[in-house]
Amino acid sequence: MALRSRLDVQSDDREICVGDIIAKGPKSLEVLRFCKENAITVIRGNHEDKYIRYHRHEMERLRTGKRNPMKLDKEELTLYESMTDEDISYLASLPLFVRIGRLTIVHAGILPATDLAHLDKRAAAQMMRVRYLDSDGNFVHLDASDPACHFWWSDLYDGRYGYVVYGHQPFVRPRVDRWSFGIDTGAVYGNRLTAIVFDYINEPLIESYRFADIAVPQYATKRRGWILADS
Repeated sequence: MALRSRLDVQSDDREICVGDIIAKGPKSLEVLRFCKENAITVIRGNHEDKYIRYHRHEMERLRTGKRNPMKLDKEELTLYESMTDEDISYLASLPLFVRIGRLTIVHAGILPATDLAHLDKRAAAQMMRVRYLDSDGNFVHLDASDPACHFWWSDLYDGRYGYVVYGHQPFVRPRVDRWSFGIDTGAVYGNRLTAIVFDYINEPLIESYRFADIAVPQYATKRRGWILADS
């Protein structure tokens, strides 16, 4: 809310969040409902996707008695049980990407094999989670990634979907590449909350981009190390 106030958001502005609005701080439901009530478009992140998948398995369990293969920890389960049917339906309605002119907004990134017009379950999951790729452009799981021999996804992105704005991986400061802008700057880890702003005349003017941010010192220290070489 402080960042929106600094930006002086107007009723005719279009706001898009790059996702992971839940399970990333102490007020998940408040953030979810704030976005919904204020018509902020939210891209589905891997955190939203986890709860969507868990809920589907729960509905299957209640219907058939089949065990839910997914597990939530105590904090995650408390959040899930606090959600209304309307909250769950809202999460399930979130898009995997939004395209506006030369701009594409996703949660994590675009792989060389990504076809936005024909996303299957595996491709969608990777698009919500990708960080690194191997030399053949294949998805590399975070725990198996090595910056010394793997490529940040945007290094291999060829611009076929225009300029990409993404989150997912926190950087110390926004990452700007030839065809992409990484704007997650670790707000929930005590760093900063960042927005990228484009002027709009018929479509976003890419060349007009600017960043706006606020310090968020009240949250906990990040448990994983920052990717300093990519910041």
